[in-house]
Amino acid sequence: MNIVDFVNKHFRHNRDITGDFGVRVLLHIPIGFLIGVLIFNDKALTNLFLKYELNEDAHTADEAWKDIFGAIIGFSLGRATIIAIIISLAYLFLR
Repeated sequence: MNIVDFVNKHFRHNRDITGDFGVRVLLHIPIGFLIGVLIFNDKALTNLFLKYELNEDAHTADEAWKDIFGAIIGFSLGRATIIAIIISLAYLFLR
């Protein structure tokens, strides 16, 4: 069993028709993380990513919700990282 099969076997969603939910989500987590860590232009990049995915889905019908789901997870992780860094720096400098 290769890594792609392993990921798709263990990370599933009941709406997934093609069976590639896990890999598609994992591939888009870094993109969302990058957008999440950027403090400036994050709204523009999020809008650009969403428009790209929806346009791609309109032409290829590849279930773009999987990619968006992965980006949301990455964005949340990126924002949590930035918040943790800010809190850590505030604690170091204000004590």
